[in-house]
Amino acid sequence: MRKRPPMKNNGYQLVDDVTKPNQGLISRLHLHSDISSAWYFNGSVYGETVADERIKYDIYDNVNNVIEEFRGFRRTGVIGR
Repeated sequence: MRKRPPMKNNGYQLVDDVTKPNQGLISRLHLHSDISSAWYFNGSVYGETVADERIKYDIYDNVNNVIEEFRGFRRTGVIGR
C-alpha cells in the first residue's frame, strides 16, 4: 500500500481484517495434532506442521488431505493422487 507510511505517521494503525470463517479455520488448525502454529497473512491462512512444513489452507479444506497432498507433491512433483 503506497499510502501506508503517511497514514502511520498521522497516527492511524493499519491491521488485517480476519473474517469469521478464517478465524474458525485458524482455530481448527490450532486444534489439529499435526499443526504447530497457524496464522493469517496477506488475505490467506497458513499453518506450520510439526515437521516444519508451511502450508496454505482454504476455509473448506480437509486439513489431513491438504497435508498428505502437500507431502505427496514434494515427493513426486505431481499434484493429485
